[in-house]
Amino acid sequence: MIITTARKPSSKTRTFCKHLGRFTGWEYVTRGKTSREALSSEPFLLVGEYKGNPGSLSFFLNGISVLSIHVSVSMDKEIHSGETPVIDGDSPLAIAFSKVTGLKPDVGERVIRINDRIEFIDNRVSYIVLKVRSIRGEGIA
Repeated sequence: MIITTARKPSSKTRTFCKHLGRFTGWEYVTRGKTSREALSSEPFLLVGEYKGNPGSLSFFLNGISVLSIHVSVSMDKEIHSGETPVIDGDSPLAIAFSKVTGLKPDVGERVIRINDRIEFIDNRVSYIVLKVRSIRGEGIA
């Protein structure tokens, strides 16, 4: 999966995307003048902004937005590359997140815990916390 941003992202959003890419193993690509259609040959995540901060995650498959999550982001620590994360949670959001990302529910050291928030955890240390504000997508209750 590719991670990208709006055309002119803030430095906070670029930093967030780089950290998210390191955590998940997904490739962060600066978008520049590239259209969304040019990116649609493979699944991608478009990170949107709200008042200069990362504010939304929109997952695209075949050029169509299939899951959109509006969030408030908290990041405290530097993230390094590591093993592929697994999903922890059985909520409709966790199931949809697993479907769209291809990440599987399992037990591991690097975990994306999904309930009323999305937490990126490595060796029991929380690196990124996303407070979920709203969700839109197929199969989300």
